[in-house]
Amino acid sequence: MRIITAVQASELDQKSMEDYGISGIDLMGAAGKEIAENVKTIVAEIHDPRIIIICGKGNNGGDGFATAAWLDKYSVQIFTSVDKELIKSDSAHFHNVCVEKDITIHYSENPPIDFECDLVIDALLGTGCKGELKDDIVKWTMWMNALHCIVLAVDCPTGINGNNGMAASHSVKAGKTITMGFPKLGLIMKQGQDHTGKIKTVDIGFPNIIDDLSGLKWSRFEESDISDLLSKIETDTYKHQQGKVLLIAGSKGMTGAAVLSTFGSLRSGAGLTITCAPESIEDIYEKTIIEGMTIGCPDDGNGFLISDSFEIIKDKIQWCDAIVIGPGLGRSPNTIKMVKKVVLNANKPLIIDADALCFFQRKLENFNKIKTPFIITPHEGEFCNLLKITREEYIKSFPDIVEKFMINFPGVLVLKNAPTITYYNDKAIVNSSGNPGMATAGMGDILAGILGTFVSQGMDCFQAAQAGVYIHGLAADNKVIEKGQRGLIASDLLDELPKVLHAFE
Repeated sequence: MRIITAVQASELDQKSMEDYGISGIDLMGAAGKEIAENVKTIVAEIHDPRIIIICGKGNNGGDGFATAAWLDKYSVQIFTSVDKELIKSDSAHFHNVCVEKDITIHYSENPPIDFECDLVIDALLGTGCKGELKDDIVKWTMWMNALHCIVLAVDCPTGINGNNGMAASHSVKAGKTITMGFPKLGLIMKQGQDHTGKIKTVDIGFPNIIDDLSGLKWSRFEESDISDLLSKIETDTYKHQQGKVLLIAGSKGMTGAAVLSTFGSLRSGAGLTITCAPESIEDIYEKTIIEGMTIGCPDDGNGFLISDSFEIIKDKIQWCDAIVIGPGLGRSPNTIKMVKKVVLNANKPLIIDADALCFFQRKLENFNKIKTPFIITPHEGEFCNLLKITREEYIKSFPDIVEKFMINFPGVLVLKNAPTITYYNDKAIVNSSGNPGMATAGMGDILAGILGTFVSQGMDCFQAAQAGVYIHGLAADNKVIEKGQRGLIASDLLDELPKVLHAFE
């Protein structure tokens, strides 16, 4: 399913009118008609439903006026804090239509007191919110949220940033959102997910020019997409044909990361794994990873791999089909030297996770020195460290900051967040699985192992990232049905992975 940002939505409007001769009145009228049809369905079981529409002064308010014009046979009232002289252009056209149809319009700076209705339509700002709401808007959003009725948002609930999903204080919490043309990215990002309710996308006659819009090409990865990527296991296969994964992971105090990533790889179907262990703590790996192989490598005596570990590791690189490096490695300078040797000398696809990303901090040019396809899997904080920016700077500049990063980045970026997004070249794929219960230690380690398996079995890195992220999240979703979100731990997913994969065979 294709998605656009709020910026792209504005560009789509402009191109439709300027390049294709579609009038703004026609687009707004079509939006109003589609919203009205949905309203009729929502209130179908209510006798003489009372409908109110809160209109702002921009195009979102215009959509509200247009909706009212199509609902003139219903008990509809419009509230707006905008002086009628300030309602301009296409919005003014539909405002005047409402006047001609004798639809009640209240021009008031303040919401009414003791007002009851069955449905309120939020047509205040739409995708136009880029920060905190002004006091004159907050009065209306608080009032809408306090009503005991159905709340329907037009395009985007007021207060939700259409680009990044961040919610201003007192944002409208809708039960349903009608969005025009394409879902807006902010509706499925961060707090946006908690404010939009059910999303309904309606066609209002935009030309088919989504690929001509500037910026990244956004899509949402859904269940229907996974079958195209997962192949059935051949009857006469054997373990060497099911993917050989080399995992360079773990250190003293973080052996669990190595164990989880290894079992993530095995449980997602790898035929063989070798996990490189610091020799001083190799016995922990041997006792725990019973289905996988381990190999002891020189360490610093304190349970951390070192530069000299590469002499053992390099032979196993020739054996494997994919390399996972980083989970629980630690960040000592000598460990990072080993990471450097692996990533710059590897001739097999790489999944670079967690501590291994430290090699690239403040040295982004090192990514261009890698000679093989690769995936990096930072969470938001690790990505900010790579770019030397604060989290606040990242949120404020998203998605432009990622688009800029991808211009010179040669690999696949799996940016773990809510939701996780996979980027490659000019494509951005928003994952649709997963839940808040996954916010716990070890989840990323399992994901790294899954990605290693999928790449080792022949998927390209972009395909593996999309499939792996979705399967990982779906396993967590299934487990939450059984256990709930609170208290979910990473190892809960391991038994679920084969079941999830089996469902798509």
